[in-house]
Amino acid sequence: MTKRRKQIQPQMGVEKAFGQAMRKARNKLKISQMKLEKATGLDRTFISDLERGIQGPSLVTVFRVAKGLEMDAWALIQDTANSPLFVLPSDDR
Repeated sequence: MTKRRKQIQPQMGVEKAFGQAMRKARNKLKISQMKLEKATGLDRTFISDLERGIQGPSLVTVFRVAKGLEMDAWALIQDTANSPLFVLPSDDR
């Protein structure tokens, strides 16, 4: 039996900031990840990965999540950009 890889939990970055904004909005509505799954059609484990910053959302996913959270996609993106965790990757060209 092979060992499962331990997932790396990011501490900062765009994905982490998006996940924080998403979780904050979900908690404000007092809905579970399961209810958000039903509202968005996204798998609950994917929602969990988004909230922990392990997965980065596509543009379509941002809109689906925002709709499920009963908010404008722009507001979700703005909350992400205003997060202290929001850090763009360095451009080492």
